[in-house]
Amino acid sequence: MKRGTTATKKRWYKFSKAVAQFAGCYDQATRNIRSGSNANDIKKLAYIIYSDNYAYSSSSNRETPLAEDAGIDSPVRTQGSKKSKRRGKGKAQMYEDLSEAKSSVIKQLYLIEEFKIVREKELLDEREHREKLIAIKEKELQIQQEMKEQELPRFRKLDRSQNR
Repeated sequence: MKRGTTATKKRWYKFSKAVAQFAGCYDQATRNIRSGSNANDIKKLAYIIYSDNYAYSSSSNRETPLAEDAGIDSPVRTQGSKKSKRRGKGKAQMYEDLSEAKSSVIKQLYLIEEFKIVREKELLDEREHREKLIAIKEKELQIQQEMKEQELPRFRKLDRSQNR
């Protein structure tokens, strides 16, 4: 079966990240080789590094054999019918959807918290502004009262002088 360029690009997109990660692990393994090591030892070390850093499955561990060992299928490829493979993909998709939903809810909760904090600050600022206005009004009333008290004796003197 031949694949077109679009299908090949889509197929490559699905596993290019894992290939890049494994290539990095392989480079790291080649830097850590010991004398007497061969290509298979480097591959095994690269697989161990990859499993430690990027494996997401609980079944991926150091004891999982490589596909190149005699009589062993690849641990990466799932075995079984197409139906079971589709079921596994569905679970992975559900998990991704769930994790996206969780992150979305967390972001929304964070934004709500931020909004509450900003609103509380605004209310506090409004309250402080009102208190300042009330203090200014009280000071104005006090000054007006003092002015009335100062003018009242003057009017009484004027009133007495006019009555005489």
